[in-house]
Amino acid sequence: MTISFRSPLGFVLLLLAVLAFVYLLLPILVVVAAPLGDTGYLAFPPRGLTFKWYAAALHDTRYLSALAVSLRIALVSALIACTIGVAAAYALTRFSFPGRRLLEAIFLSPLILPTLVLAVGLTLFFTRTGLLAGSWKLVAAHVIVCTPYVLRVSLPVLRRFDRSLEEAARNLGASPVAAFFLVVLPVVRPGIVAGTVLAFITSFDEVVLALFLAEPGAPTLPVMIYSAVQLGFEPSVAAVSGLLVLATLGLMILYHLLGTFGGRRN
Repeated sequence: MTISFRSPLGFVLLLLAVLAFVYLLLPILVVVAAPLGDTGYLAFPPRGLTFKWYAAALHDTRYLSALAVSLRIALVSALIACTIGVAAAYALTRFSFPGRRLLEAIFLSPLILPTLVLAVGLTLFFTRTGLLAGSWKLVAAHVIVCTPYVLRVSLPVLRRFDRSLEEAARNLGASPVAAFFLVVLPVVRPGIVAGTVLAFITSFDEVVLALFLAEPGAPTLPVMIYSAVQLGFEPSVAAVSGLLVLATLGLMILYHLLGTFGGRRN
């Protein structure tokens, strides 16, 4: 059954979808607009118009340092998780061996494990073993949490991949490594990129693991925001959240523009 948006029913469904979308976006718009008020506390709609709270957030070295720590840890964690997740997905889809389903379940198990339990367990593990130090403890914890996202996205893509293309490359003399990088990787790249982006966002936004494992002198941005909210909710804290929303919106627009211009060139 096909419903046209030009029909009354189609128009009503489209209107309901738009209203639902706007309803979901309203809290985000409140976060962006609330720090624009000139009062010393958050109010919506904002009273007056000023950018001093956004300027204060941009010039606060605490938030800038925490942002640098979060970006560094999220980037390293996403790259390591991408490497492990893609390698595991390739092995699980290309080879048949006993315990394959069990191994896949083990890789995906952090998705169902409570983050608080994982944070306490890793804290005790690193404290007793002294295996890692500094920010690498948090990176290792984020890799454990982020790898399932890469694996979950990469598995369906690799399973749908036409293996005859890889076999053709092997028949033409390409090594297994060359066939993977020259044939398999370009085809499944969108799925891998999506999984890596999910891993980056998960690592950047993680607060529970960072509370337990981050260095006291180098907290991540979510920990800094959490601590600021506990001490007193100032408009500058909301301004930091608003800046993150605006940065995300800018990246989405940039990605759309690059995709549009790239499609036109092709």
